Amino acid sequence: MQLIVLGAAPLSSSQLDALARRLRTPPPRRVGETAAAFALDDGLHDGSGNGADHGSSHEHPREWLHAQCQALGLDSALITRPRPLSDYRLMVFDMDSTLINIECIDELADLVGKKREVAELTEQAMQSGSVDYDTSLRLRTRLLAGLSTDAFAELYDSRVRFSPGARALVDAARQAGLKTAIVSGGFDYFTGRVRAELGVDEDYSNRLAVENGRLTGEIEGTLINADVKAAHVRRLCEDLGVPPTDAIVVGDGSNDRKMMALAGLSVGFRPKPVLRPQLDVVLDHLGLDALPRVLESARA
Repeated sequence: MQLIVLGAAPLSSSQLDALARRLRTPPPRRVGETAAAFALDDGLHDGSGNGADHGSSHEHPREWLHAQCQALGLDSALITRPRPLSDYRLMVFDMDSTLINIECIDELADLVGKKREVAELTEQAMQSGSVDYDTSLRLRTRLLAGLSTDAFAELYDSRVRFSPGARALVDAARQAGLKTAIVSGGFDYFTGRVRAELGVDEDYSNRLAVENGRLTGEIEGTLINADVKAAHVRRLCEDLGVPPTDAIVVGDGSNDRKMMALAGLSVGFRPKPVLRPQLDVVLDHLGLDALPRVLESARA
């Protein structure tokens, strides 16, 4: 097991020494100026080995490891078997707060004066999973009833921005031969535009019901929740004839947990606390385009 750490600036000896003391490991192997690799006992991430202080008894060891790096301003990855990007076959992205900077449903609600109410429901569903996702999404969607679909383009053009490194990561995945897909609990107008602009191969998301050019407040067809997201990942892998361990999944919230559990590599971009215990890669500071560097550093 390797713990890969990356910084936006050259890593200092004091940063690495502090982390080595906390982990009770030998000094790391430096990989260029901005990355380093610590050799961990294979059991450390699941609560045994190395004798590292895992902090609170309620804290998952994997979460604890990432937290030590975050405290030093470093991003981190736990890599069991180093693989080049080209060894994977599929990269799946969440959209809201992952590929783009906003939660689209919250911004749509802002247009009808209900952003605070909707944002609170979004936070409860995505941060902790304390509210049933299906119920939460249906409640939030009903608050949008009456909104003109003309607002979609206005909102997209004025408020949607790609997350740092999003375009570069999609390009890197394509160049490495991976199929790419957006699997989102967001809405199809937005996933369709993001897919087209970034050059992602496919997108799957919720469809808002419309009558006479206005939202009815309902969702058409199957609601895309955590289970459906995972089912899409399974199907995409089956279509490619590969196991889910050949997939990389990138997300940020509780609705991504099940599809991440299937993947060979789970990547959290500014991830919510509920997601951290299961993540292989945590990008708290760097852009999405740091992922290829993570994989390269593990193999250096």
